[in-house]
Amino acid sequence: MRNVNVPPFPPTAPQLAPTGSSQMAWSWAGANAGGSVTGSGAAQRRGSGPRRGSPLNSWPLRAKLLLATLTLLAIMSATVGVIGYGAMSVYLAGQLDQQLEEASNRAIRFGMIFRGAPEADSRDLLDTPAQGAGTLNARIRDGEVRRAGLLSVDGHRQDLPAADIAILTTLAVDAPPIDGALSVGKYRLVADRDPEDGSTIVTGLPLAGKENTLASLTATTVIVSGAGLIATGLLGMAIIRRTLRPLEDLSAVATQVSELPLDKGEVALAVRIPPDAALPVTEVGRVGQAFNLMLDNVASALAARHQSETNVRQFVADASHELRTPLTSIRGYSELLRLTERLSPEGQLSLERVESESRRMTALVEDLLLLARLDEGHRPQESEVDLTQLVVESVSDAQVTAPAHSWRLELPEMPVTVHGDEGQLRQALINLLTNAHRHTDAGTSVVTSLSQDPGGGGAVVTVTDNGGGIAPDFIDRIFSRFTRPDAARSGGTHGLGLSIAAAIVAAHDGRIGVRSRPGETQFTIRLPGPEPGPRPATLPDTP
Repeated sequence: MRNVNVPPFPPTAPQLAPTGSSQMAWSWAGANAGGSVTGSGAAQRRGSGPRRGSPLNSWPLRAKLLLATLTLLAIMSATVGVIGYGAMSVYLAGQLDQQLEEASNRAIRFGMIFRGAPEADSRDLLDTPAQGAGTLNARIRDGEVRRAGLLSVDGHRQDLPAADIAILTTLAVDAPPIDGALSVGKYRLVADRDPEDGSTIVTGLPLAGKENTLASLTATTVIVSGAGLIATGLLGMAIIRRTLRPLEDLSAVATQVSELPLDKGEVALAVRIPPDAALPVTEVGRVGQAFNLMLDNVASALAARHQSETNVRQFVADASHELRTPLTSIRGYSELLRLTERLSPEGQLSLERVESESRRMTALVEDLLLLARLDEGHRPQESEVDLTQLVVESVSDAQVTAPAHSWRLELPEMPVTVHGDEGQLRQALINLLTNAHRHTDAGTSVVTSLSQDPGGGGAVVTVTDNGGGIAPDFIDRIFSRFTRPDAARSGGTHGLGLSIAAAIVAAHDGRIGVRSRPGETQFTIRLPGPEPGPRPATLPDTP
């Protein structure tokens, strides 16, 4: 295990104790660790989530338009099909009834030719000239069926079975034609009275021709409608896609704008909707034109905002420079006054307050000046920084400042180095340590850990305490400037400590984050690793 030189402390010397095979931990005796845990867990963004509703709400616009078009076309085709089917059915039924009436009249007239002849009752009505295939005839006299049959397709006579004859005897005489289901098929039947002898002449024509015609009409309608729907769907998809293409251009531009960093710095908002997609003669074109006008307005506002920020930064930087001289003079004259004049106890106390406030004002001015330089994009003066030694020294200074806290340090066995400004990185870490002890109760345990980032080869520094925690409504803006909620902690008396740490880390192309839950608050700094190449780093050993 490698020993590390730790800067000397007052009376309580550090106790070196191993915490693992690959890490070392240092503990300094302080006040009893503890403190009430009143912090809240890490804040999470709350959203209403996706609204429940029709599944169509999540469909693309082109799919909705295509579905609406096909639905209307399907309804129209179904309506035309039903109306056409009904009209054809009525027409065929009327035509069949007319043919049935003509066939019945022929059968009656044929029977009258043999009136009075001995074989009149046995004469077959199917012998009537001009009767077509499938025609059914029967003579009923005194409730008895004398002769009943039908003509087959080949023109031969076919007798009817008794079940069919029984159906024929139930027909009402001189009533409108009706449909009947016989064993030989469905028939349109009518019963007329012979005016000469009073017998009943039953005539029937098959319904197969009508049903076949309607079935063919239905099949044709379905096939034509289906083919029309498919053709309309393919053609409609191409037309809708071409029509809505400007919306895709608008979406692409909006996506590009959404990915731009608009919160700070100079923003070049040069993306616009193409001219062919922003023609005001169409609805979509008017949307594109309005979007371009909105982007022009946003670009103007961003330019004005950037100019205002530049002016403010310049003012802060100039003011900070100008304030340095009078603050130095105040401190100098205060020290001179202390050395040359004999003051009363009250005067001595007032002078101490003047010196204290001048030091606080000087620190604030220096912080504002540093923020102004970082905001202007000044890159840090990079050199190889030994983070291990820097962390040890910073924690040692914090222990001297707040001996009532329990401080622990966890370091890897091998040194960790990065490229950056040592002074700025030290200030960022000191701000985190100051934040940890200034806003937690005495006895709180603060653990500072340094490790190598396994993902990118950089460094990870964490400062963890078990103090009061951070309010959930403040954690999202904890790195903002001049934020000091009463129930949470901030980065210094003027609310700039954490914002300065965040700005320094960002200037080093790193990331800073925080998470908090009851009993644990952890700030994490991730810094990129050094440039490739051997950079040996060693620490002097302790005896």
